[in-house]
Amino acid sequence: MLLGYFWLNCVQWLAAVRMTGFANKTVSRFYYLFRRLAAAATLEIDTVIGGQDIVVDVDETKLGRRKFNMGHHVEGVWVVVGVERTPQRRVFAVAVENRSAETLQEIIRTHVAPGSIVHTDGWGGYSGLEETSDVVHRVVNHRDGFIDRRTGVHTNVVEGTNFALKRMIPVRSRVKDGIEDHLSEFVWRRQNEGSLWVGFISAIREIIAEDD
Repeated sequence: MLLGYFWLNCVQWLAAVRMTGFANKTVSRFYYLFRRLAAAATLEIDTVIGGQDIVVDVDETKLGRRKFNMGHHVEGVWVVVGVERTPQRRVFAVAVENRSAETLQEIIRTHVAPGSIVHTDGWGGYSGLEETSDVVHRVVNHRDGFIDRRTGVHTNVVEGTNFALKRMIPVRSRVKDGIEDHLSEFVWRRQNEGSLWVGFISAIREIIAEDD
């Protein structure tokens, strides 16, 4: 339970090793299990965000790392992130193979509720969004600034969310294998923001109930 408390508070596992005296493998294993627990407890229905006239920012971000820690080649995973502009700031985060129009439009149809107002940058993959999804699409061209001075459209909310996502996922984990669990953990933390401990105990209770 102590390790659970540390994990909920984003204490790095090496720091947890130093503070508890537990073996590296023990702490690493428990942190992995907690992440799997959060992934299992992530409510699929809550990865559909937005709604009638609710603004949803959508953006793609590269969770990358330098190959061999040198040069300019960047390996990693592309992730499409969406966040609604509500007090709850509900979010989705999906790893993708590419940023094509087909991929981005399918994700928006899956994770953004009809009637939403979707804000994106000018990436061509979002072209034709209104024709393929029941949303209003508004664009900010970042070559002209971060906020469209005429319309007020911006994607600052999702860009801040991208920064938080990158800060949570260690560089060594920014690979295809296992990335879904990290993304699910991020969504789970947002779903349970303000009541992480209650959500944690509830998730454990559900696992025990399933085993029984």
